[in-house]
Amino acid sequence: MSEIVVAPGTTMLEGLVKNPQIGLCELVWNAFDEDATTVSIEVENSEFGVLALVRVVDNGSGMTRRRAEDAFSLVGDSWKRMPGTKSAGGRSVHGKHGRGRFAAFALGGAVNWESTAREVEGDEVTTIRIEGRREQLRRFEINDAVTIGAGTGTTVEIGAVTDAAIAAFEERTALHQRLLTEFALHLDRHSDFEIEFLGKQIDPGALIATKKVIKVAPPDHVEGPVSLTVIEWNLSDVERRLYLCKEDGTVAGELPPAIQAVGAEFSAYLAWDGFPHDAELLLEGDTESPAGKVVEAGRAALRKYLTGTGRRREAATIERWRKEGVYPYSGEPKSEVEKATRQTFNVVAMAASRTVDEAKSPPSKAMALSLLKETFENDPEALLPILKQFTKLSNARIIELSDLLERTTLTHLISMGREVADRIDFIHGLNALLFDRMTKKKLLERKQLHRILANETWVFGEEWSLTGDDERLQEVLRKYLKKLGLDVELADNAPIVREDGRDAIPDLVLGRRLETRENHYAHLVVELKRPNHRLTDDDVSQLRSYASAITNDERFDQPNSSWEFWLVGNEMKNEVDEQRAQDNLPFGVVQSSRKYKLVVRTWAEVLGDADHRLKFVQKSLQYESNRDSGLASMRKKYQEFLPDADVAGDDSIAESQQPA
Repeated sequence: MSEIVVAPGTTMLEGLVKNPQIGLCELVWNAFDEDATTVSIEVENSEFGVLALVRVVDNGSGMTRRRAEDAFSLVGDSWKRMPGTKSAGGRSVHGKHGRGRFAAFALGGAVNWESTAREVEGDEVTTIRIEGRREQLRRFEINDAVTIGAGTGTTVEIGAVTDAAIAAFEERTALHQRLLTEFALHLDRHSDFEIEFLGKQIDPGALIATKKVIKVAPPDHVEGPVSLTVIEWNLSDVERRLYLCKEDGTVAGELPPAIQAVGAEFSAYLAWDGFPHDAELLLEGDTESPAGKVVEAGRAALRKYLTGTGRRREAATIERWRKEGVYPYSGEPKSEVEKATRQTFNVVAMAASRTVDEAKSPPSKAMALSLLKETFENDPEALLPILKQFTKLSNARIIELSDLLERTTLTHLISMGREVADRIDFIHGLNALLFDRMTKKKLLERKQLHRILANETWVFGEEWSLTGDDERLQEVLRKYLKKLGLDVELADNAPIVREDGRDAIPDLVLGRRLETRENHYAHLVVELKRPNHRLTDDDVSQLRSYASAITNDERFDQPNSSWEFWLVGNEMKNEVDEQRAQDNLPFGVVQSSRKYKLVVRTWAEVLGDADHRLKFVQKSLQYESNRDSGLASMRKKYQEFLPDADVAGDDSIAESQQPA
């Protein structure tokens, strides 16, 4: 027995111990470089069912004692490093730096090599055993060679299995895919080489959907041909990689493709003889060196190719779904919003297409796509979590889809169109509630109408946002002080009262900060009345009482605030209507002072203004709405606040008296 001491320090050697997937691939590459025709990956579990041993067996040429001493004592150099180096069997070798054996320690803390080789002199077949430990990466023990008559090859046994390796073998599909994608080209080119993983042969040909070799124009000042091979897989959730290869297919490194292609399951192999070994260490973010320019050109070619195949795949899939009768949209889109909605839905559906098509029966497919459509259109925030659970896509794929949807203008157009459509329906529904004789008799003040409008304050103007909802005025006061940014507390808890001594309870308080005047705040107080109530002088007096209670309180006597108090109803008596047309005031303003304005408006005017603000966008979006669709929308959204009368279109309800 003898001991080998590796020259580099432990810190450098620790850097060679990567993740279990890389470690396993390196052991397979070592077997390939030794002209193995078969590599077998096996595992053994403990009596408790936990992974205890990983074994990699090959029938390659093996190592003699002398070869082993040279190989295990040198790092950063190797017999494989010379340009054009080939194995004894004529294969272009993968390794160049003698690092592969250290990657095995990513799988476990104890690694033993048993290698049988034919001696250079005497044609004798001998077996050696090499032992290494993770805690002593610089030291290996080599047992004396034993002469045997068996065939050549190497068996690597890895014990003290790491937690990371246990987790990797629990996710066997991912580990299988890693071996599949990394060795796809070699398994295709070398019919005399095969890999067996846990008893099953890895066969790329059975899983390749398409394979395309693309000539890439070499960037300026770059010599040598460049080619890109793209393999698309009949698999789900393949971890995408851009492998950097020599022309003979030898892998020099890997990088992320840095490309978004929803629904595409691919591996890419960029071939150029100028790539250095461990190229990914040099090229990430590099666009200046020749190798960096080649990567940039390769990614551009990959992006162009996947864009084209993605469009063709989407068109074919959608057409197939149409013929099967499972696609959730029918006919041609009637507006730009519908067109944009379908286009963006198709992106989402393609991400889920493999899972959808796993359901063989058309009813199951139709239900899956219909549920996806409903979520997409009505609850987009829930879309990605549902999609992740439904398709079992990885976080990376979900993030990719999320980023794509976030950036696309189609998504924003859909969002805007949905909001505008909802508002248009709301206006039509509110018109029916306010002007249908049956419903307006039953629609009460705060209990129903107020609760509905508390969530639809845009009706009074886009600039207003809700700051208080049917609260006692002292609570509104507290919120107002915070809005002003005053670092004060209320001096006492005495409620603010009207002139007649009753507590002041506003219906809605809306507020916004006026950006045109720094640190100035405008407030709107809206007093709502039942639809069957005609506004009177008493109502105007009540509004004036609200205004006086607020603006004369010392806590609201601020120079940087202004108030408007609105009284809103269906109809009004003549004495109130006459007050709205004063020579020195805008129409509707019945009183204006330094502190506040009093405004009386009809619902017809309020809704007319809101409708006018939406008309331009409605015309652009080509959205059609009417009384029935508006009532249906209102019923769906505010069922608990609506009167008992059937607002869905009962013949007993008189036709609505539409406002002018």
